[in-house]
This record gives sequence, C-alpha cells and structure tokens, in this order.
Amino acid sequence: MTAADPGAPGALADRGDPDPYPNYAWLRENAPVSELYLPHRDGTTWLVTSYDLARACLTDRRLSNDDRNATGEAAPFGTGQWDPARGLLDLDRPEHSRLRGLVVGAFSAGAVERMRPMMTRVVEEAIDAFAGQGACDLVPAFSLPVPVAIIHEILGIPGHIRESPARCLDLFYKAGLTDPIDTAALADLLGYVKHLAEYKRAHPGDDVSGHLIRGLETGELRDHDELAAMILSVLGAGHLTSVQFLGAAIFRLLQHPAQLAAILEGEFSWAGAINEILRYDSPVQATAYRHVTEDMELGGVSLARGDSMLISLAAANRDPSRFDDPDEFRVDRPVQSNLGFGYGAHLCLGAQLARLEGEIALDILFRRLDGLTLSIPFDEVVWTYGPMLRGPRTLPVVFSGTTT
Repeated sequence: MTAADPGAPGALADRGDPDPYPNYAWLRENAPVSELYLPHRDGTTWLVTSYDLARACLTDRRLSNDDRNATGEAAPFGTGQWDPARGLLDLDRPEHSRLRGLVVGAFSAGAVERMRPMMTRVVEEAIDAFAGQGACDLVPAFSLPVPVAIIHEILGIPGHIRESPARCLDLFYKAGLTDPIDTAALADLLGYVKHLAEYKRAHPGDDVSGHLIRGLETGELRDHDELAAMILSVLGAGHLTSVQFLGAAIFRLLQHPAQLAAILEGEFSWAGAINEILRYDSPVQATAYRHVTEDMELGGVSLARGDSMLISLAAANRDPSRFDDPDEFRVDRPVQSNLGFGYGAHLCLGAQLARLEGEIALDILFRRLDGLTLSIPFDEVVWTYGPMLRGPRTLPVVFSGTTT
C-alpha cells in the first residue's frame, strides 16, 4: 500500500491511481477485516471496509491514534529529533480533547457562516485570474488555490509569507501520507510552520493563530512545540482534503450535467449534492492509523495488542447494506449520514467549513463560467494522491464566457 509520488515523471505517475472501488467491493463481501502488506511498517496492519464495522471502529476506545500503542518504534515527537509535539491526529482523549477544545469554536456552524464574505472573495479572485482565458486547468487554477488561501486567511497568514498552494499541498502530502514519509519534506514543512508561528507571535491578530498564541500565554498550550503542532493540524486539515473534494466535485458535476442543471435551477440543494459527493468520492479514502490497545475480535478476526488498522471510509461509503445503489451518483439521494468526515472523537474539525466552502466555490464557479465543459474525455482524467486521499490531478476545461 505504497503511494506513488503524484508529481513524479514516468509511466506509473502518468497512469495515476487505479479505481479502488471494485477491490473494496470484493473485500467488503469476502473479507471486511483483511490483513495488509505494508513493507515499511512493523507488525500487522488490518484494513476495515464495511460501513458497520468502520463506524464501530471510529468510536472504539480500544483503538488508539497514538503510535506509542503500536508495534515498533514510535515517532519521537517533541524530542528535538521530530518537532513539533503530537497534534490532533496523533493523540487520544483526554489530550486530544484538550487541544481540540482550543479551536473547535472557531469552526462551529456560526463561526464558519461569518467567514462567508471572506470565502466568497477568495473564490471570486481565483476565478478573476483566469476568467478571460476561455480555457484553464481547474486544479492549479481553482480547486488547489482556493482551499489553501482560505485556511491561511483563517489562520491570519498574509499572502507575502505563504508558501505557494502547490508547494503547500506537496509538503503535507509527502510529509504525512507517503509510506515511508519523505523526511526532507517533513523538515521543510516543520520549518514553514515554525516560521508562521514566529510571524504570528510578532503580529498577533483576531484569528485562529492569535487565539492559539494566547493559549500559549495562558498555559492552555504547554509549549512552543504544541503551538506549532496545532498550527500544523489546522493548516493541513484546512486544505489537504478540500483540494481533493473540490476537484472531485467539479469532475462529477461536469460528468452529470442534468443533475448540475437541477441544482443551479434550485430543484436540488447544494447541501445535498455535497453530501453525495463526499459519499461517492470520499476525499479521505482511509483514516490515519489506529492501533489496537488490547486483544480484540472484529468481524470474526482476532486482532492483537500492538496491531495497526486503516479504516476505509471510501469502502464504507459505497456499502450496499447502508446505501441503495451505492455506485450510482445521485445528488437527489435522500439525506443520510456517511463517513466522509469520519465519526466520533476525531470527526473532521473543519466539516462545517468544508461544506460551506464547497457550496460557495461550486455555486460561483458554475454560475460564472458559461458553457463550462471538460476538454478531454472523462475517462482520461487521472486520479492521484492514493491510497489515503483521492482526487483528480488535472481538470482541463473550456468555457465560452463569464458573468460577473
């Protein structure tokens, strides 16, 4: 389960990621808890693919996000060898709850709604940059820069000290989602995050970074490593998956023009459409690793203490025991919860942000660009960033005009 570098040249990168859903369907039916071959990890790792088992695992206290509970050597967070400290994805309660509590209010439904003008401005500016061209690639022009800009705005990071959107995504991907990780990219990413923390300490503001810095001053954050870890957590969560989500959403809506037209005419809601996109093309294909803290049985399979687990949200969201005709894309599907944002204590902190960001970005894009169509066959679009994420690498489009 080794991910190819999506930017690397060569035949493997050109082909992109294979369609995982037929394999997931077979595993759900025949081995919903199956052992994975992972040459770069110690011990045994399991893959969970059914909806019911996946949902249960996401709330099971016997499964830990902290790799100190895994077989093998844990990452030396906060020791000087690997800073910053453990972040939101690397901790269990109560430490996870303590850190999450510092920022959860900033991503509530009300707080996110107050971001609407900022998100609208970011989206409009992105479209303005290519609106007169009649053609572009919507990944580097839109689905990549919009989420990266929005999360930097939320953190209060001005444009002149930001990494480029492509560089930012590349660092987070290589430092956290390749196996084994790219240690050079990790060092660069940690250097960037520390630079942002230093800038915000010198330029405090009424933003999420400013709130975290005040938490450091009041003792709610223990040290500068925790501050950097929280900025890292928020920055990564705010764009890494949203880039994939927006790209997949644009692809599916262009692929189903009648459904898109029905949304734009008000027959179906953007909220329902986004829920279906999250289910059908889960941007987070699998969770971060969980680690078994005591011997247990799951789906008739014995798991030992120290084993690791990946929970396939993508497979669970196509489970026919949960969703009728799960391989059919339907924006009019009755509202039904899915695992696109996870579940339980580690439910995506930015779920409300991602939903509103999607509604604003997609509505403005499809209303402003007249005659928007993909300029290559749909089956030639390359999907990348697997197996942990999944999204189109490029989306070359043409359009006949723009509206303001």
